[in-house]
Order: sequence, then C-alpha cells, then structure tokens
Amino acid sequence: MTGQYQTPNIIINAEGLNHRVDSGSEQLTLLKDINLQVSQGESVAIVGASGSGKTTLLSMLAGLDSPSEGEIAVCGANLKQLDEEQRATLRREKLGFIFQQFLLIPSLSALDNVMLAAQLRGLDDAKALAAEWLERVGLRERASHFPNQLSGGEQQRVAIARAFICQPEVLFADEPSANLDADNGHRIEELLFSLNQQLGTTLVLVTHDPSLAARCDRVQQMAGGALSEARP
Repeated sequence: MTGQYQTPNIIINAEGLNHRVDSGSEQLTLLKDINLQVSQGESVAIVGASGSGKTTLLSMLAGLDSPSEGEIAVCGANLKQLDEEQRATLRREKLGFIFQQFLLIPSLSALDNVMLAAQLRGLDDAKALAAEWLERVGLRERASHFPNQLSGGEQQRVAIARAFICQPEVLFADEPSANLDADNGHRIEELLFSLNQQLGTTLVLVTHDPSLAARCDRVQQMAGGALSEARP
C-alpha cells in the first residue's frame, strides 16, 4: 500500500478495491474501483439502494471477506498479509460489529451474551463488565432474560453492549435500526452515537435511514458497486 497510510489518524485505508463473483456463465461486479480512507474517531455512513454493494464493502473492510483486487489496511494491519486466524484475532481485539439481525445466542441470557464477548477477549471481571454495560444501555433489570423474552429494541441494545464491551477501535454497523419501529430505532441511534463519542470509536455504518446517515461526519454513496462522496 502507499505510504499515505502511515498518517497516524488514518485507521482504515482501502485502495483499488474491485470484487467480482461468478454467476452462471457470467461474472458480476459487486465493487468497482473503490478507494476510501477513514480517520480515527470519524463516523462514516455508506448509503445506497439494495444491491448497490454496501454490505459487500462493509464485509471487506471488516476482514470478513476478501476483494478480488485491491488492498485494505485496518488498525495498522494489511488484511491481505493476514491468514484467517490472524484476521479473527484482529476482529476480536480491535473491531466491533452490530447487525440488523441482532445475532444473539438464544440459549444464553442477556448478561451471558455480553459476557461471552469479554471472555473471548480474555478480559478480567467479564461478568462485572457485562453487568456494567447492560446498565449503560438501560437493561440492568433484563440481565437474566433470554433473547426470546426481549423485544427487538432490547435485543439490539444487548448487541450494542456486546459490541462495545471490549472497547473496539472500529465499530462496523450494518442497518442497526432496520428491524425496529421508529421509537426503538431512534433510541438505538441515540445510544450508538452517544457511546461512539464517549469512547472515541471509529464508526462505519451501512444504512437506508437518512436521519441516521445525517448524524455521521461523512456520507458515502454506493451505486452499481462504485463509491462516491454524497452531496450534502
């Protein structure tokens, strides 16, 4: 990658990303000549129509998938140079994730779902930390409840506590309020940006919600696999 990445406050640097997949007798281009830099502590929204490549790009930036061409550096690590075990370590130690499906473990209580993230990271006092984070998201009284006993908004707040408990350097959020009603969506939005600002976490989110995108420092528009700065 270019020496430009050495600028201390650049925490994500993607250069020349292209991604193609086989579809029957033809190849589909999902990402097209993408370059993106994100500064430490910045919040960036990626918007666009369904199928424009938003989630594909997020997966690439998070090291969950690899592009056909191009390079990505996250938290000082060139993803192309990491094997899968090293990528998993990077995700566990530096990155956080929030998805629209919540992805809580059904057999674990809210407390245990949050605590597991801390245990996998090897943090001391994982149970106390999990309890503290459930309180921060307003769910202290729901700690012993299982996911099927929680509303959608409550489940997403558990997912946010799980994402933040290890204090990630970068948080990736994929449509974090898409499955929620307006009131719960607004509550999740307030919580997400409040915690993001308190911890100085870099936030990269995919959203269809204009109000959510408008709260970010910068908005990037995806169309046909290409990325451009959105007009104010």
